[in-house]
Amino acid sequence: MKNGFCWYELRTSRPDEARRFYSNVLETPSVGEFTLLPEAAAARGAPSHWLGHVDVADLESSVQRFIARGAERLGPPRTSAEGIPSTVMREPFGAVVALTSRTGHPTHAELAWHELHTRDEDRAFALYSDLFGWRPTEALPLSPDVGTYQQFTWHEDARSVGAACGTARLPHIHPHWLFYFAVEDLDRALAAVEAGGGLVANGTHVMPDGTRFAPCEDPQRAAFGLRQLP
Repeated sequence: MKNGFCWYELRTSRPDEARRFYSNVLETPSVGEFTLLPEAAAARGAPSHWLGHVDVADLESSVQRFIARGAERLGPPRTSAEGIPSTVMREPFGAVVALTSRTGHPTHAELAWHELHTRDEDRAFALYSDLFGWRPTEALPLSPDVGTYQQFTWHEDARSVGAACGTARLPHIHPHWLFYFAVEDLDRALAAVEAGGGLVANGTHVMPDGTRFAPCEDPQRAAFGLRQLP
């Protein structure tokens, strides 16, 4: 899907262990790309983390537009062994995201939910909307501290694919993208998280439509989420 997330990369200190962990939790051997955390990122103090790649038609033009809006390029552009280019960026509100152009190449199946934790959900969403054409859908009030849970879509059918929220205004949350994997049995999956050395970060939550979800961390403390539809 052009201008939507199309590739999900776990940059981790222990790729083989991480692959086994996610395979057990999600009951599938294929959940994304597992790569070694780059030395430059580790030197900056970056922990293991999931990196989402947004598919764009013209990579360099999109990178320059992003930079013009206050984003920062993190390291040089990369080209995979398959010839797929990508550039890792830190957007002006602090979250890290990659841009890529995968025309003619496979993409990952879209994950269940894409959640932007930021300090200014209105301006952050406006940035992605302006750059990639994402459109707002439902807005749910959270609290005065964290504002609105602004859901959005990049699909023509207008189904929500994620949300932006002001939770990074809280002292223990940094700006980041949190990616949720779909599971059929959330309780079983959470038990597998803990049995595998991971952490259920803040218990289980329920959306107004009955969707159950839980933020988690893997054994290398990369954040991810699990989501079960009603």
